[in-house]
This record gives sequence, C-alpha cells and structure tokens, in this order.
Amino acid sequence: MPPSPLADRTLRTFLEQLASAEPTPGGGSAAALVGATAAALARMVAAYTLGRPKFAAVEARVQRLADQLARAQEALLELSDEDAAAYEVLSAALKLPQSDSSRAARIAKAAVLAASIPLETATFAARVHSDTVVLGQIGNPRLRSDAEAAAHFARAAGLAALANVRANLELVEEGERARFLTGIEAAESALHVK
Repeated sequence: MPPSPLADRTLRTFLEQLASAEPTPGGGSAAALVGATAAALARMVAAYTLGRPKFAAVEARVQRLADQLARAQEALLELSDEDAAAYEVLSAALKLPQSDSSRAARIAKAAVLAASIPLETATFAARVHSDTVVLGQIGNPRLRSDAEAAAHFARAAGLAALANVRANLELVEEGERARFLTGIEAAESALHVK
C-alpha cells in the first residue's frame, strides 16, 4: 500500500517526517507545501473581498484570481508528493553499484524528473506570487498584510524549489540542461530575483 499523500497527514506528522534522517519528504516537498500555503492564504484575501458591495468593481477579477489560486494550490499539493517520489527514484539510481552498466543512464533519467518537478513547483509558486501581489492591490485592504505574507511565502517557495532544480541539474546530461536553465531564468524573472 503506497504511503498517504503528504497533504493528508497532520502538520505535526509532516514536520516530524521532514525533520527525520529520511531523505523524503525533503526540501522540494516542503517548497511545494509552502507554495500551497501561500495560495490558500491569498484565497482568504479573495474570500474577504468577494461578495462585498464595496468591491463590486473588482469582483470578476478577484474571482478569476481566486480560481487560479485554487488550481495552483491543488497542483502544488500534488507536486509535494511527486517531488518525494522523484527523489526516491533518483536516490535508488545513485545507490546502484558503479559496475552496473545501466547506472549512468538511470541517474540521468531520474535527474531529469527530479529537476523537472521542482521547476514546475517554482513556476506555480511564481504564478501564486503574481496573483497575490495583484490581490494585495485590489482586494480588501484590511487583509493587505495577509496578501503580503502570502506573496512572501510564494516567493520563498519558488526560490526553494529553484535550489532543488540546481542541486539536481549537475546530474542532468549536458544536452538537457539548457531547457532547465531557461526555466530557472523565467521563474527567477517572475519572482523578481535580481
């Protein structure tokens, strides 16, 4: 029986597993969950804006942002599990004996997956960041600090995910690296990394 999704565990259980000497969940899963937290907090800002006559002029725009954030939240929760699974595949490939003729190819293939998932996490986190910044500008001003906190969480999630991409990039075959470098650059631009 496969383990329960990380999102279905209690917060205390997740944190204890994260703190353990086990390799998963690790930084990539944590980054995705922080991104999902950012999306949820931003959705709270939207919830305190929607349906209030005072914000009728921005209702449709806030609703679109809330819908995008809900989709991003779900995607990031899924990515937290996918990241753990991808790292387990990479870890198994790295443990193969040097004499195994398939070792290099298996490591390279696993590294592509282990770099792709945090890159996707960073991309979603960047979208959450962007949506949250807009919500902070047009949403209920009483929740501006929540919008700001959500934007910080989203940015941190994106930067943490990019650290995992870079960590796995050295194992990716040279011909594949350009795609990842382009993705890193795009995510950094969206996250306003100087």
